Amino acid sequence: MERSTEHVDLENFIRSHSESCAVADALKISTTVTSAINSPDRYIPQRQPRRWRIAYTPYASRHIQDKSSTSDYENIPSSPPPSQITSFLNECSNDYEDRQANKALFQRLLDNEIMGRDMPDAMEDVHDQENSNRSTMSRTRSSGRLEATGGLTSASLDVSLGNSSFKSCSTIGTYYSTTSTTRSNQRNVFTYSAKKTFPRSSSSSVPLSLSPLSEKTHNMLGRFRNVLKEERKIANHPYRILDAPGLADDFYLSLIDWSKSNVIAVGLGPSVYLWSASQDLPRTRLCSLEDNGTQLVSSVSWSDNGARIAVGTGDGALHVWDTVTQKQVTILQHHKQRVGSLAWNGNVLASASRDHTIVLADLRIPPTYPIQTYRGHRQEVCGLKWSPDYTALASGGNDNRVNVWSYPASGPTTPMQSYLDHTAAVKAIAWSPHQHGLLATGGGTNDRYIRFWNTLTGQTVKAVNTGSQICNMVWSRFAPELLTTHGYTQHKLVLWKYPSMVPMAKMTGHDMRVLFCSTAPDGETVVTGAGDESLRFWHVFAQSRTGMQRRSSLDLLTAIR
Repeated sequence: MERSTEHVDLENFIRSHSESCAVADALKISTTVTSAINSPDRYIPQRQPRRWRIAYTPYASRHIQDKSSTSDYENIPSSPPPSQITSFLNECSNDYEDRQANKALFQRLLDNEIMGRDMPDAMEDVHDQENSNRSTMSRTRSSGRLEATGGLTSASLDVSLGNSSFKSCSTIGTYYSTTSTTRSNQRNVFTYSAKKTFPRSSSSSVPLSLSPLSEKTHNMLGRFRNVLKEERKIANHPYRILDAPGLADDFYLSLIDWSKSNVIAVGLGPSVYLWSASQDLPRTRLCSLEDNGTQLVSSVSWSDNGARIAVGTGDGALHVWDTVTQKQVTILQHHKQRVGSLAWNGNVLASASRDHTIVLADLRIPPTYPIQTYRGHRQEVCGLKWSPDYTALASGGNDNRVNVWSYPASGPTTPMQSYLDHTAAVKAIAWSPHQHGLLATGGGTNDRYIRFWNTLTGQTVKAVNTGSQICNMVWSRFAPELLTTHGYTQHKLVLWKYPSMVPMAKMTGHDMRVLFCSTAPDGETVVTGAGDESLRFWHVFAQSRTGMQRRSSLDLLTAIR
């Protein structure tokens, strides 16, 4: 059957690149022949290292059939568009780049493990071969077309191994056969130089390890794995939105909390509503207070086990409910003005009020007598958080002050430490679960700073200007990451990497200040509330410290165990 000129041109064009991509069809060993030295009293074998390589089947060869088959050519379109040729060659090139990356790493492993070859010497061969090939080979990708002058070359892949960096994927099919000749031609016989030597590790294998790999190879694979890490993808928009009619736009309140039993409590006007995130049932009303102007819900907080919930009101009363029996347990009358923040410590409930005081009440004793009263703020206390070990309580107030209280207090009820660097109200407070004694606080509109404190020494660790009012902050349980929610003037969420404080993601969706925030029991999902009367759910944190990682076929550390 006759084939058109266009068919023959396409065949020749693809076959030329397929032949340049082919390396070998099996595992081969290329060696430089050197005879052994015979001596009367000893035998000296050859010492020049062998060069190991891996063969593979090029991608393009799988698409080119034998010329004797005419039916294969009939499947080729009569006039293939240039975009089809371009996409085919790009796919061939990408497949080739992945193979070259694995081939380069595997060659380093063989040189290091079998031949005992030092890594800097091995990488010097790659640089010499790459320089010799640059003068004859070039690869240009422009105008939707791939042009080759002497063969198809792969994109450079920078891989950091040891203290050096090499670019693999030079011209295909010429590296292993011409390395020895190229290196010998570059040497001048009239120039003498000392041979470079690199000290080898005294330990050939990792102590008490079942892996046959040496310590140097373990380190090399560790560095290569770090190169292949991919940053975690964080969605910058919420995955779910719920309406919350009547959600107050008040910076000093705390109206959302997520329990350990996966139930969300929201204070809407004079009522408290519960919504089960696991069962996705319609919301239910837990209680309703008298709507007389002072009985509005000002704060909600779940107990550690998720069985009880505390509800603060505008008149200073504190209601404790049992969510299992749907009954009120007790009412505490320890404050004279609204209760804007709550924090649980087992059976001890800490409440912060507009009357400048912090009261600790033990629910196992009669509610008439509080066990402790802290007085150290001059204005309303709007932020309250226990340390992870429950031995310290941090409070922030409208007087721009941050106080740290010792619990249980054996002496006078005065703050253990006080920080006065903020220039606006401090509501956002979070203790780090990764570093003992590290406290993060955020200032209001006139401050806009995140400040980190070492409560063990009383010193400032770091201060970062966010450019916006900070309403809440939450640490990740799995990695040193900090999430902040903002009000004026950005109305967004920002995820920070500590200690560099580089923004990892910025999430938008609310139309007004993001005043309320709480974390799910799994530690990955966050719910936020704003004055736009909506609740929004975000996937922010990840359980893996390094996020998603790309698996390599040469990652022997996970395959041998």
